This record gives sequence, C-alpha cells and structure tokens, in this order.
Amino acid sequence: MPASRQRDPSSCNCGALRKASRRVSRLYDEALAPTGLGSSQHTLLAEISRWGAEAPTLWELAESLVMDRTTIARNLRPLERDGYVAVRPSDIDRRSKLVALTPAGQAKLAETKVYWLQAQKTFERAFGASEAALLRSQLLSIANADA
Repeated sequence: MPASRQRDPSSCNCGALRKASRRVSRLYDEALAPTGLGSSQHTLLAEISRWGAEAPTLWELAESLVMDRTTIARNLRPLERDGYVAVRPSDIDRRSKLVALTPAGQAKLAETKVYWLQAQKTFERAFGASEAALLRSQLLSIANADA
C-alpha cells in the first residue's frame, strides 16, 4: 500500500466523529467476534437490559439509542430470529410493541461481558481511562441534547 499523502486536516465535526466511530466499532466488533455478535447487536441487548423488568417500547428503545424506529426494528429482527429478544404488543396499547430480553438473550449478554470488557480496556489503555470517561460524558451530552 502506498504511503499516505499529506492533506490539510478536516474541520468537519461530523466526519471526524464518523471516522472515530468506525474505528472504535471495529475494535469492539473484533473483540466480540467469538460470541457471534457485533457491537451494534451487543449495544441493543445491553440497552434493553438496562430497562430492567420494564420492557421498553420500540419507540423508547429508538429514542434511547438515538435511532429511528424502522432502523431499530430492522436491527432487532436477527436478534429475535436467534431467540435473544421477544417483541410483543403492549398490554396497555396494542399498537405499541414491547422489546424484552429472553433468557437466551440474557445468557448471550452475559457471555459477551468478558469480551466487551476486553475492548473497553484496550480502548482505555490506548486513549486513557480519564480521557475515555470525559469523552463518553461529552458524547452522551451531545446524544442527549435536543436537536
């Protein structure tokens, strides 16, 4: 592969965030590979788990992950097919769908923990633990801000 030619640095925040996101996603995908899940699937399972006994609706899950509902639904299909999540109508509003981890999903999430921690440690070793905590705080601030 030829050496990289020099270019002026980009001033685009969006481009820089996307590049960093792809790099970090690759790190987590590689770490999680032995479990058969990718980082996106792990993130979905972990987010559903954070809701505890109260299963989120598709809308709540989409909002918490800053994704649109159709993307969430599409990304849940393989997890539902593999038996890791169950999607069912809400008892309160039959138009709303609730998403819950199945026992298999809870077991899969537990299986991923050691690999996810490995990726966390690798990132924090390279970036710095306090810097990673600050970055995470700043990114969550951006993610949770009203557009």
